[in-house]
Amino acid sequence: ALPDTDRVPNDKVRQSVSFALSLSAFDSECRTEIRMKEGLRALSNCLASEEARVQEEALMALANCAFDIPCKQTIGALGGMKNGIGLLSNGELSVVANACVALSRLVFDFMSGLDFVEEGGVGQLASVLSNYCKLYDQFVESKQKHVEDLSKEDLDQEAKKAAQDALEKLEIPDLRLGRAILENCKSCAEQGNVREEMRKEENFFGNMFRMIKHEDEIVSGMACQALANAAFDVEGRPMLLEMNAIPEFVKCLTYKDVDTQLSAARAIGNFAMDSYGRQKLFESKAMAPLVAQLEAKDENGKDAIEPRRAAILAIGKCASDRSSAVELCDIGALSKLLSLMDTHWKQLGQAAEDAVERLLQKSQSAKLWLRGEVDFEDRTSDGWFDMGVGRPYTSLTDLQKETINTNREVLLADASQDNRLKQLVEEVKGECASLGLTQIILDKRDIASTDIKKKCVVKIAEILSQRLGGSILYDKYMDFGYSTEIQRCKQLRKSNVVWVGDLKKAGCRHRAFLFKYLCDLVLPYLCRLERTKIERGAHVGHAWNVVKFFGDVDQEGQQKT
Repeated sequence: ALPDTDRVPNDKVRQSVSFALSLSAFDSECRTEIRMKEGLRALSNCLASEEARVQEEALMALANCAFDIPCKQTIGALGGMKNGIGLLSNGELSVVANACVALSRLVFDFMSGLDFVEEGGVGQLASVLSNYCKLYDQFVESKQKHVEDLSKEDLDQEAKKAAQDALEKLEIPDLRLGRAILENCKSCAEQGNVREEMRKEENFFGNMFRMIKHEDEIVSGMACQALANAAFDVEGRPMLLEMNAIPEFVKCLTYKDVDTQLSAARAIGNFAMDSYGRQKLFESKAMAPLVAQLEAKDENGKDAIEPRRAAILAIGKCASDRSSAVELCDIGALSKLLSLMDTHWKQLGQAAEDAVERLLQKSQSAKLWLRGEVDFEDRTSDGWFDMGVGRPYTSLTDLQKETINTNREVLLADASQDNRLKQLVEEVKGECASLGLTQIILDKRDIASTDIKKKCVVKIAEILSQRLGGSILYDKYMDFGYSTEIQRCKQLRKSNVVWVGDLKKAGCRHRAFLFKYLCDLVLPYLCRLERTKIERGAHVGHAWNVVKFFGDVDQEGQQKT
């Protein structure tokens, strides 16, 4: 029914047939038949019509046929890409919208992206987006003016009614057009070669960022999906950070659309690929919304798996910094990731396991709670705490707020606040320096250097023992009476958190905790802390240290401890 060149075109027929074919093209079998029977050629010819309705319906038919790769390739070979780009400058907005939809499906790989660039598609699309942004800015300005008028106290009733009527009559720019434009921007930004040209176009990404603030959630979400692709590039991330885009991506995490949630989480993960981006995420308070995304739901209230997985990967990248890792653990990321490790969704389980490992590498407090050990390479620092066993992981801030409980005992090592601990640290450093310990000695593995390190370990142990009540025989341990000292320190700080610098008597757990902290300051990477993992019995809370010396190997050549 679509006339060839030797027949007189009938626009009514061509419009109706294109509409029928656009509906038929939703089925893959129909798309194949349209392609095999030269339907794509006939539809492409319709784009040259001077009738806007024919162009509109033909574009939609081609867009629906373009769901299949063979159809995409055929349409491109027939000049569909070139004709579609030409129609972006059409005066009819419905034609422009359908052209954007068709082009969004025709740009799908490097070569189609190259065709889009060579035919001038980037410039045309930038112009269409700019025009739409101007329309929206005019709408926002008018709306704001009417709202301000209504808020004036000296305005009479008649003027208020006129302002209210004007506000109600104010129409937002065509939402379908905005969504179609941004869908086209999204598909183009997915191709690296097109994205590079888009960056060169003046204010292209700036206008997309303008649309992410659109009051319509769907338009805003489409802008988020389009803009998120820019975060994949090293050149694109600084540009987005300069726009202060992170808060907008964080906002998009809360949208109902799964694709928007996914894009926002991926963008945040890409920002976390370098230290500057992670710092900006930390300052923007993006961690809490990211953790909340671990329980993401779709618009129907069902579990959204891919957004959750993207959030897990983003958390893993954010955990590369100690401050972010500690905050993530404190606000519940660790607990939620541990529950996701046991889920039946394999794609979540493995990602969650990797993210947990990254968190534990930077948060020694969390590692001690979960694993009951802090390894040689885990270097502790101020703010390190041990909350004991058998309780859910809790942040230090919340632990300090808890009501004093005789059965609750949290150890804290923080020389920046604890003056007595600071004095102990200075004493240990001075003694070790007098024994000949220097940075050069630390880096060496020869016998002489190892002997100095051994002497330092003995000296730290002696200072610690004298500070915390002296050596104790095993059969006298229960009569040592350090529990009273623990309660004194808790009352001193009005908290269950015991500052280790306050202790004058202490058991194995406290000594091992403090020994690891001191060793990490003067002999980094040589000390390990281990603790029993039982919650009942005579040895609950028993802890000890292991020290290794480089160059000290056994008969099989393995490191001795």
